[in-house]
Amino acid sequence: MDKDYSDFLGLVKELGALDQIGGLLTWDEETYIPPGAVPDRAIQKAALTGIVHERLTSKKMGRLLSVLKKRPRLAPDQRVIVREMARKHKRATAIPKELLQEISKTESLAMQAWVKARKARDYRSFEPLLRKMLGLKARVAECVGYEDRPYDALLDEYEPYMKTAEVEALFSRFRDKLVPVVSRILDCSTKVDDSPARGDFPEEGQRRFLMEIIRQTGYDLERGRMDVAPHPFTVGSMRDVRITVRYDPHDLRPAVFGAIHEAGHGMYEQGYLEKYYHTPLAESISLGIHESQSRMWENIVGRGLPFWRHFLPKLQGVFPSMSGVRVEDFQRAVNTVKRSFIRVEADEVTYNLHVMLRFEVENAIFSGKLKTPEIPGFWNERFESYLGLRVPDDAQGCLQDIHWSIGALGYFPTYSLGTIYATQLYDKAKKDIPGLEDQFAQGNFGGLLGWLRKNVHSQGKRYGASDLIKRVTGEGLNEDHFLRYLKQKYGAIYGISL
Repeated sequence: MDKDYSDFLGLVKELGALDQIGGLLTWDEETYIPPGAVPDRAIQKAALTGIVHERLTSKKMGRLLSVLKKRPRLAPDQRVIVREMARKHKRATAIPKELLQEISKTESLAMQAWVKARKARDYRSFEPLLRKMLGLKARVAECVGYEDRPYDALLDEYEPYMKTAEVEALFSRFRDKLVPVVSRILDCSTKVDDSPARGDFPEEGQRRFLMEIIRQTGYDLERGRMDVAPHPFTVGSMRDVRITVRYDPHDLRPAVFGAIHEAGHGMYEQGYLEKYYHTPLAESISLGIHESQSRMWENIVGRGLPFWRHFLPKLQGVFPSMSGVRVEDFQRAVNTVKRSFIRVEADEVTYNLHVMLRFEVENAIFSGKLKTPEIPGFWNERFESYLGLRVPDDAQGCLQDIHWSIGALGYFPTYSLGTIYATQLYDKAKKDIPGLEDQFAQGNFGGLLGWLRKNVHSQGKRYGASDLIKRVTGEGLNEDHFLRYLKQKYGAIYGISL
């Protein structure tokens, strides 16, 4: 290894270590931090952010990237690491420090305003700061640059190499096919009883059951742990990946499916190759691919009948009151479909309509077709068109998510991209692994995890999401895999032809 690349790799690994420190600070802040330490944590995180930005934008990093990008004899792995660090360096150096500071200040003010506005159900009180945040993010787009549309620059932060036009075309097809399926399920006369998932379930019993699920599906507790947090999340990478859950003593679903979802994220982070630790080859491809892993385990595997053929007897062992529940009835109970105003409460059938609406709002704003005072009307009209519900107030409409107040523009599309990636990858895994779902019924999840390790986790950032999907599945991104999955699964649950 030559000196330039060795020096460069040292900087890269230092940045990776600093990023992991930041994750641990966040984990502690959301779990065990003493109340009196909260103000200090904000100072600590700000200091760490400053150090990371300084290292990433340093003259030394810039010089080494300039030299290495011109070097013809780099190994393929080295070229990937240089390419991805060059992307990070370019974005970090393109945005002036003053703009970053203004965004940070506006985030604090906008988040406070959003909390108050949501409580008061009053969008108008939040609109001025939202307008300011959108203006600042538009400036970010101009600084970073884009080939076609300003929104490309924002989307690229979360879903690298994906263009707005691609998402627009994909979601247009997806929405037109999905709306009739959703309507058919929601309007059918069959009602699914969800009472098997409700009852009295003490937290300690739930925890014991969750630990068995995550351990058996493949989450490595020697390199991870599970704790409690108000809003479940996953943090860390490879040797130290931590997940959190929340419990409802009267409903099993939040903890069970929250744990499976977060363990899906966690298994992705634990699946990078050791030799690439703290480099882009041990980082996720995109938020969409990350979401594909959590949604595959939570919904396709975890809400499937084979999964519960294995785990329901274990659940009944923890909670004997469930001893009379049939596995078919329990699986139906955890797959109920209903109209909901709130995205995070939506089921997998309706969820993507919530997400695509948010993309349509963001896309319209950054293409100059929608102004901030018009957002509630735009939202309410489309929401009723998609889900047949009239939005009663702003809190249950366009004020329900925190994302816009913290400047997370371009984030929402990754949720639905993840859903589409998940089913397309899963269909390929089923073709490659005969009897895959029979393995689940026997409590064997190693076949699927091994397939994901080889085809997704171990690749790090070697490919963009679209390239990875095409390489693994042999076709471009195709929403029809998810639609077929919905029709087969929910046609059986509701006894209707879809």
